[in-house]
Amino acid sequence: MQRGSEISLKSILKAIYLNARGLALKTLSILLFQRKRFPALRNIGSILFIRVDRVGDMVLSTPAFRAIKAALPEVHLTVMASPANAPVLKNNPDVDDVIVYDRSAGLPVKKKFIGGLRSRHFDLAVDPYTDYELKTAWLAGMSGAVHRIGHAAFGREIFFNCPSQEIDGEKHFVYSALDLLKRIDISSENREPAIYLGADEEAWAEQWVKENEFEGKKIVAIHPGAYYETQRWLPEYYAGLIDLIRRKTPLEVVLLGGLPDAIVIEDILTGLKPPVCVSVQEDIRKFFAILSQCRLLVCNNSGPLHCAVALGIPTISFMGPTVKERWMPIGDIHRVLRKDDLPCIGCNLGYCKIKTHDCMRLIRPDKVIEVILEKIVL
Repeated sequence: MQRGSEISLKSILKAIYLNARGLALKTLSILLFQRKRFPALRNIGSILFIRVDRVGDMVLSTPAFRAIKAALPEVHLTVMASPANAPVLKNNPDVDDVIVYDRSAGLPVKKKFIGGLRSRHFDLAVDPYTDYELKTAWLAGMSGAVHRIGHAAFGREIFFNCPSQEIDGEKHFVYSALDLLKRIDISSENREPAIYLGADEEAWAEQWVKENEFEGKKIVAIHPGAYYETQRWLPEYYAGLIDLIRRKTPLEVVLLGGLPDAIVIEDILTGLKPPVCVSVQEDIRKFFAILSQCRLLVCNNSGPLHCAVALGIPTISFMGPTVKERWMPIGDIHRVLRKDDLPCIGCNLGYCKIKTHDCMRLIRPDKVIEVILEKIVL
């Protein structure tokens, strides 16, 4: 009960702070800055697109890059990425340049970074971030771009000099960026994300298939990780599902993950008889390459889900507290398992406030194997 009271108090204090900050910064913005008109397309020669968060967020921004290049083939598009999500952009034909912003760097390094950013003299900076944090809005402001657009919330608009669009947390993530671009007359109905593998990566994946004796076989990839614990299907359920796949289908299974997923993968392995093919990759491009060789990915609603979508791999995913309309995978080849009848579903919290985790616990392995048998032509 005490933990619940602490969380409630923190939520109240946070709301008070954000509303006060928003009022103060919005007032300051009105007093000090004059808003510019949106730039004409013909006057845009260089664009900075800021995406310094997670891998899935970068993947879901690729439709915006495509829309920019379709409308402005000659524009120089630079994407500001994080160390984690920058590899997503390798081989992307719509991106001309990638610069990496490391939030953990010291002040001298960041000062040098901002100086280099301003020396590029961007015509337009786009900040598609849709939350209360000021970081990306500040980066847009510090870029020195002639025009700066982004989502308004809690005073973030002080760093933009074009009219800002209010955040709509119910829209699909892909549309958050595309809606911003519509304000400068760049529009697109193609919202499919894309990841591009090189010939060397495809060759590496084919060699991986041979080394694991999967040639001519259908592979199901399972990725059990997620950023928040409430987004994770139970390890014992993943173990039960792998056992059902082995008993009821001729499919091969590979457990995939990055270094942060190693612990949950170990938990799954304790409930299984060996051998089990496991690939824990530090190099996310190798993860993409292996995934491209699979017939299906079973995973939580997290970055790897959107990576599979971008590679054209069918998915079965588990969705619990996440806002459904915002994070659904794009396309008809994907299946989402979710307990929509729960009164707490879609709470969007990183902890289970009723301490049951029913949104994940009530999705059973026997239901998942039914869906796999429906989706896979054996």
